[in-house]
Amino acid sequence: MRNTARALVAASAVLAAAHAAPRNIGRALIAASAVLAAAHAAPATRRWPGSWFFPRILRVRANNGVALTFDDGPDRGLDAFLALMEEARAQATFFVAGEQVERDPSKLREIVSCGHEVGVHCYQHRNHLLLTPAEVAEDMRRARNVIEEAAGRPTRLFRPPYGNFSLASWLEAGRQGWERVLWTRNGQDYAAWATPQSIVDNIGWPVAGDIFLLHDSDRYGTPGSWHITLKALPIILERIDTLGLQACSVGELLSAEEY
Repeated sequence: MRNTARALVAASAVLAAAHAAPRNIGRALIAASAVLAAAHAAPATRRWPGSWFFPRILRVRANNGVALTFDDGPDRGLDAFLALMEEARAQATFFVAGEQVERDPSKLREIVSCGHEVGVHCYQHRNHLLLTPAEVAEDMRRARNVIEEAAGRPTRLFRPPYGNFSLASWLEAGRQGWERVLWTRNGQDYAAWATPQSIVDNIGWPVAGDIFLLHDSDRYGTPGSWHITLKALPIILERIDTLGLQACSVGELLSAEEY
């Protein structure tokens, strides 16, 4: 009789465990999904711990230079941007989109011939946090092939669309041997409310080592916004000169980085 009772207790325990198993598995799956989602988005934050575990270049230790960067081109306003920078003897880094380069590879060659630096931005301008790891890697590799073929030289810098690294794009940038570059000062020139003065105010009064984010194309922003940026650029360049600073490419700043 005692053995029978024990057997019944054991059987009840087995049945209870089996009954609860789906619920436990569901909880485990939810917890695992949460961990994967957090890992996927972790490199996108500039705050700790993302900034600690997934370092990106926001500024550079420099003596008297600041880095001008332009995203999303090359596009129809390129010649005007290049003319302004030539007049000011300024250099810049253009983080270009592969699909833009394919439309007119000669524009990228013009950037290179004027002595400016080319970095990889994307092939298609899509938020990496909304893509699968395979889609991210395919976009980045396709961008590299298109851009390097048109430029006739290797690339060393990468900036993701919207400045959002996913875990996949942060890792892929490392596999490609790219420096991961964001910015210190954002002109917010892509916004519908942007004016030349608002862009200048957003850039503010820079210090050596700062990296500026501007855009030479409106293809992924507000239509016509590059005209506003173009009006703000002479004021920004004059302010840089007034402060005794030199407008450089990111690569130039990195080469002269002080430790």
